[in-house]
Amino acid sequence: MTVGAALKQGFGLARRFRSVVWIIFLINLGLAALAALPIYRGILCFTGHRLISQTLLYGFSSEWLTDFIFNSPGSLDRYAALIGLVGLLAIPVNTLLAGGVLGRLRRPPEQMSSLGDFFRDTSRFAWRLLRLMLISLICYWIVFRLLNQGLGHLAKTWTHEWQNEHLVFWVQLVPTLLTLMALAFANLVIDFARVRLVLEDGASAAEAFLASLGFSIGRLREALVIYAVPMLCGVALLILYRLLLPWSFFKTPASPGGHWAQYREPLTLALLFLIQQAVMFGRYWFRVATWASEWTYYSGPK
Repeated sequence: MTVGAALKQGFGLARRFRSVVWIIFLINLGLAALAALPIYRGILCFTGHRLISQTLLYGFSSEWLTDFIFNSPGSLDRYAALIGLVGLLAIPVNTLLAGGVLGRLRRPPEQMSSLGDFFRDTSRFAWRLLRLMLISLICYWIVFRLLNQGLGHLAKTWTHEWQNEHLVFWVQLVPTLLTLMALAFANLVIDFARVRLVLEDGASAAEAFLASLGFSIGRLREALVIYAVPMLCGVALLILYRLLLPWSFFKTPASPGGHWAQYREPLTLALLFLIQQAVMFGRYWFRVATWASEWTYYSGPK
């Protein structure tokens, strides 16, 4: 199967299986709310109904942050720890959700699938996907240890006494670029390993990883295109969000007086929230399109 045909079919499957995108979106939204709720409550208790709460709607205030740190010692550290824990929790959660998505792809497209079917597939492939997740974490550790830390430290030591700052910058940029490239390749291999693991019922996590590694190296250009196109579409969605959103409208305080003034702030925040969630839904949709395209290419005629 050609790369173009795999991408076309993958995007078509993503359109057809919008229900699985909603599941991923809502679960991740719940995780984000879990991390944000204590922060929101802490800030709300500190600001109360003071005028500073209106100021914070439209921008960051360094004076308020200084006051908050002084009067609530340790709060930011606790919030950072909570966000880190929820971020770590999101890794296995999304790993398990990938099993539900790929399990849906195993069925014929015309076959109806329920929410129960999604979570049965999630449970069915859970342990092998979690073992594959551990392999991926080891790969990421190796990449950061060898390239980001090892090669980065070597570049800094090598250029320590150089006088040309521009040349130093470019030399020290090399480890960062190599790290990003290695991480992208590791993600690519893990993605195809998930496909292999679900497609071949008896495959173990190690077997799926090694088979995916050989497949990705042997068809590197095609695999990279299939992985990169939906991902770049997600990046383009973020750029459009940043460029096209009328930020001047959201950052302008409401003029005093008038019937509209008392409703503008909550409606503005609600509108911004809905737009942001639409962008996140689009990014999850492109993630499902990536898995569907990889599934189509890997399982299609060679």
